[in-house]
Amino acid sequence: MAADVIGKFARVTAAITPGHLGEVLIEVRAGSERFLARATDSESTIPKHAQVLVVGSLGGRTVEVVPVK
Repeated sequence: MAADVIGKFARVTAAITPGHLGEVLIEVRAGSERFLARATDSESTIPKHAQVLVVGSLGGRTVEVVPVK
């Protein structure tokens, strides 16, 4: 499932902090779904409401993201 969303933009719904997973909302098919998310930069924090790009799948419903500037 997570591999299907690579390349999509998402909105952070729970901040992604160093060493912890956050949560993102991604438009999938005709609706939106929540996924757990980790930043590619393990030292950065991505705040709630930030826009991110999904760049990888970590299996299940967990994705890897980078912030969009």
